[in-house]
Amino acid sequence: VSSQARTYLCGLVMKASRKNIERMEEYVQGCDYESMQHFISESPWDHRELYKHIAQDVSDQVGGPESVLSIDESGFTKKGEKSAGVGHQYNGRLGKIDNCQVGVFGALSNGVNVGLIDARLYLPQEWVDSPKRCKAAGIPEDECVFKTKPQLGLEIVENARRNGVKFGFVSFDGLYGNTPEFVYGLSNKGYSFVGAVHRDQTIYLEKPDIYLPRRKEKIGRK
Repeated sequence: VSSQARTYLCGLVMKASRKNIERMEEYVQGCDYESMQHFISESPWDHRELYKHIAQDVSDQVGGPESVLSIDESGFTKKGEKSAGVGHQYNGRLGKIDNCQVGVFGALSNGVNVGLIDARLYLPQEWVDSPKRCKAAGIPEDECVFKTKPQLGLEIVENARRNGVKFGFVSFDGLYGNTPEFVYGLSNKGYSFVGAVHRDQTIYLEKPDIYLPRRKEKIGRK
């Protein structure tokens, strides 16, 4: 099956009412359970081409100079230990530490409609330190690299630009706003953005002068 055909079929199955194999099989005419299971789980195909296709379709519908690309994460509760990237980590959907998978997502919105255009799996350090575990979960070797959630968020923004997604600015919550690497990364590449910061974060409206105050007493720190 060609890459274009795989992309088209994925687009069809994602329109199913529920995203399990049975519902996808019912939605795609002439499909059967075994072939769909093989296509989703085992068949080698370029998921990045699919994301590109989806991103461009969403951009055509809701993209523009007034549209916003929102970066945020979400957690998915899991019971076992074999799902890729699963571990005891913060699950934003529950507001607590949970055994879950965490993904960083990019969503494009024009203020009325919104659509997801990209997603990156957050891989905890414990997974990166265990190549055998990554291999058993089907994670490609070149993807077994630790990246912070803000780093994944920057990748999503840059990938959206490469794919020609039309947006005016980027938005994000305090996790990303409290990470200088993420904020400077957007600023240095010329993106407009609006985001939350932590309430205890110090913000300088002007560039501060850095200096060491002269010691006034003979005792104490120099």
